[in-house]
Order: sequence, then structure tokens, then C-alpha cells
Amino acid sequence: MRLHPSLPALDAPPDPELGTALPDVGTEPIPGPRSRAWVDLLARHECPAITARRARRSETFGVDQDPVVWERARGANVWDPDGVRFVDLTGGFGVASAGHGNDHVRAGVHAQVDRLTHGLGDAFPAVGRIRLAEALARITPGDLGQVIFAGSGSEAVEAALKTAVMVTGRSGVVAFEGGYHGMSLGALAVSHYREPFRAPFRGRTGEDATFLPFGEDPDEIASVLDVERPGAVIVEPVQGRGGDRTPPAGWLRELRERTRERGIVLIFDEIFTGFGRAGELLQSGTPAADGVIPDLLCVGKGLTSGYPVSACIGTTEAMSAWGRSRGEALHTSTFLGHPVGCAAALAVVELFESGGLLDRAKALGRHIGESLTALTERRPGVFAAVRGRGAMRGLELRDPSRTFPLCRALLERGWLVLPAGSGGEVISFTPPLTLTLTQWDAAVAALEDAL
Repeated sequence: MRLHPSLPALDAPPDPELGTALPDVGTEPIPGPRSRAWVDLLARHECPAITARRARRSETFGVDQDPVVWERARGANVWDPDGVRFVDLTGGFGVASAGHGNDHVRAGVHAQVDRLTHGLGDAFPAVGRIRLAEALARITPGDLGQVIFAGSGSEAVEAALKTAVMVTGRSGVVAFEGGYHGMSLGALAVSHYREPFRAPFRGRTGEDATFLPFGEDPDEIASVLDVERPGAVIVEPVQGRGGDRTPPAGWLRELRERTRERGIVLIFDEIFTGFGRAGELLQSGTPAADGVIPDLLCVGKGLTSGYPVSACIGTTEAMSAWGRSRGEALHTSTFLGHPVGCAAALAVVELFESGGLLDRAKALGRHIGESLTALTERRPGVFAAVRGRGAMRGLELRDPSRTFPLCRALLERGWLVLPAGSGGEVISFTPPLTLTLTQWDAAVAALEDAL
């Protein structure tokens, strides 16, 4: 496999700047004293729902959950203000496709900063936005060739939901239990994970979403579609925050057929699964997704490897429902197609198309899956199953009350992981696709040690 110079080899020797077999934890408690000072400062000035909420883990599970403050990152490594080094097995919520601080992405960003850092939204487009729209049309399957840019995954989902209304004239949506599509009001309305997130805002989000079990019998789905008459069905090809859940074989194909027969827009939320995360550049159009090409496709996260740009990509037929602009855009935002974010995305696309990143992602994903399966076989009393696909994997615990303590135990050994699943029953792994096999094997050894 020929790799771009900015990507380390899968079997690269330990390098403190690009990856190491074992993290340099040091002797201070985790987080160290300077990290705690930063957290204390943050807690005084940030909304308590964002920072102080971590106390619930201590109250519920008896586990201290002060966060690690990030000061710098490189490859799969993150350093806190005390100089303590951690290996990031979360990929920054699955964002760091090319690794933190990838040289090729940084070069693209720096060059763009020297030329132009902001455009004029929909009014006067920047060159990078045009180039990225062309690139996304090139790498997406079928007739997915027209783009609405956004700044976050939630915004891309909302653009898709608005497009579905324009196509069908109907605002109802069918979504799936365990699905996560964002926390802004429009996206929250179709996010099932978790109900307490929606409950306080029900009067604002509306009652237009119907939630069905993920993997529900297609005939049962068809019955609901006939009764509810929704304008859209939104689904993750692999559920991320819901616990790295994959649908039954053939299910997405059946979903496509049921929606097409009824003139309902099918939306794939690939914000998490896209850009190598689940073993393919995108799930859409691949055997993993039963060859299904949706009407609308949402991407983000790994698209830029660290910059806030996302997109809703639609077929010509779906996007034509918006009609032509009559002076003022019906949908836009100030930072639409932000030049610096677009430059990062173009660099990432280059790494996937010609830099070897996709082959690397597939090899890493295979290794992760095989090693977790072997771990489950060695520890059948602890782990129930391996979930997910590619480098988007979850270890399901038989006793969900152990998830948070195990995540903390790994943190104390220098490994950053997150829980997932509606019941917190899964330890989720979505590392940078530049993680080395040496690093991953050491992470598995640390997990067994933590048991």
C-alpha cells in the first residue's frame, strides 16, 4: 500500500509525534493539576449543562469524570497542559480521519489562510467551495451531485429535512430508535438518542417524527409509512452514538424500495460513517449498504479531519425541488462553504483518492474487528458481542454498569475512549485512521489489564 508522506505506516515504529505503543502517562493523577485548574475555570464560565453534567457519572457510577483538557494533538496522540500524553481512540468523535494535525491537511489550510479566510455566503462564492462541490459530486455514487454546504452535522441534517419538505410538501419524518442526528432543534426532533435530550424542547421541536425499531420488519415499516404519510425517512447505515449498530442484511434495500414506492425521500446520515470510518469511503452505494443510493446524503466529521464543514448532497431531482434563486436564497448561512474548511476537506479527499488513506482505513478496520472478536472469545463473561464495521467498532458489555468504570480505567492508563449505546452498554472505538497496529494492540492489552 503506497501512502502519502503525511501518513505513517500501519506498522510504524513508536514516534512521540506520530504514535507510540504505550502512552506516556507520567506520575501525576489524571488529569494533572494544571488540567484541573482549567476545568475549574471552565466550570465557572461555561453553561453548567455542558461542563458540570459530567458529575452525573460520579453520582451514578462512583467514577470521577473530570475531563482531560486538550492543549495539542498530533496523529493519534493528545497532550494535556501538564504535558501528559494520551492516545485518542475516539478520533475526536470520529472526526480525525487523517489524524490530528495531518501535514497535508495543515498545508492546505495554511495556504488558504494566506489567501482568503472568509467569503460572502451564498452571495459571492469562494473558489474552494466550488472545487469542493465538484469533488463531492465526483466521489458520491449515482446522481448524488448537488450540494448544500453547512457548518455542522446538525445543519446538514436540517438541510436534508428541509429539502424533503420541498420535494414532497410533507413535514413528517420516520426515524429509528437509537438514531442520533444532532442536537440543534431541527435535528433533535429526529434524534431518538436519548429521549431526555428531546423532552424539555418538545414544544419547539414539534411532533412530526415517528420512531421505529432499527432493523424493524420492512412490512411493518410499510404499514407505518402508509398511515403516517411522512415526507422523509432518515437512517444511519451504521448507528454511531446509538452503539455502533449495523442493520440486518438486505434491510436498507427493503427500506429503499418501500420509500420509493410511496414517493418518500430517503436520507442517509453518513456524518459518522463516511470518509473511511466504516470501511468504505461512503456506505452509500456499496454492498455494505445493500447497494442503496439515497435521495439525500449527509456528510461531515471525517470530511475535513478537524474543521467545521458539512454537506447535504442530493440527487438532481431532489435538489431541483428548491427551484431557482429569486434574489435571496431560501436556505443559506453566513459561513456557507467556509474557505478554510473547504481547503481542509479538499486535502482530505486527496488523501482518500490518491494518498492511500482508504486502503489504510480498511486494513486498520479489519485488524480492529479481528482483535476485538478474539478479545470477546477470551472474555465471554465480560463482553457479549463486537458491533459495528471497519474502524467504527463497539464492545458490548454484559453488565452495562461496568462501561463507565472501564472507560475511566483506560483513561488512567492513557487511552481515551467513550461509552455508547442507549443503555451505555458499549465501549466505542473510532480512532484516527492513522492509528498504528502497534498502538491498537497496546490498547487491547490495556483494556485486558483494566479488567
